Amino acid sequence: MNYFASLTCALCFSLIGLPVQAGVDYDKFPQDPAIFAPDFSLPGVTETEIKLSDYKGKIVLLNFWATFCVPCRLEMPSLQALSEKYHNDDVEIIAISVDHGREKSVRKWIAKNQLDFPIALEGKDAGTIYEVSALPVTFIIGKKGQLIGRILGEREWNSEETTQLIESLLATSVD
Repeated sequence: MNYFASLTCALCFSLIGLPVQAGVDYDKFPQDPAIFAPDFSLPGVTETEIKLSDYKGKIVLLNFWATFCVPCRLEMPSLQALSEKYHNDDVEIIAISVDHGREKSVRKWIAKNQLDFPIALEGKDAGTIYEVSALPVTFIIGKKGQLIGRILGEREWNSEETTQLIESLLATSVD
């Protein structure tokens, strides 16, 4: 059984009877023992390498998306607003494009929408490691690199519910 298959089994059992935290509906990963997010190293749109391990000590919202995915494109402006809101806090938004061979289109779309949070290119292999089967999907990663949860589908990220979730993660000892 592979890493995420066993994680999925553990996740199914851990979700029974758990309340939703701070009004945001997400799949929680078991925290005892903590399951850590697989590290990756991908080229970024700014020509710098993006490594998940470089963000240890921060809460990370790791968003998988693609330019061909309409819901992905629709949620990006609110991810940008969330990134701006928590720019000075221990919260980082990282997007991974799973577009393959479309670097020019991805860069053009990012520039057009003035996205300035870290965005990795050619993330198909990372998508495979995280077993991404639908887009968009966002993983919530704790300060020590542990997987906290997964949010499937498009969201309005600059909402009161998301703010409550992030504030509760910052206030509690999830690190």
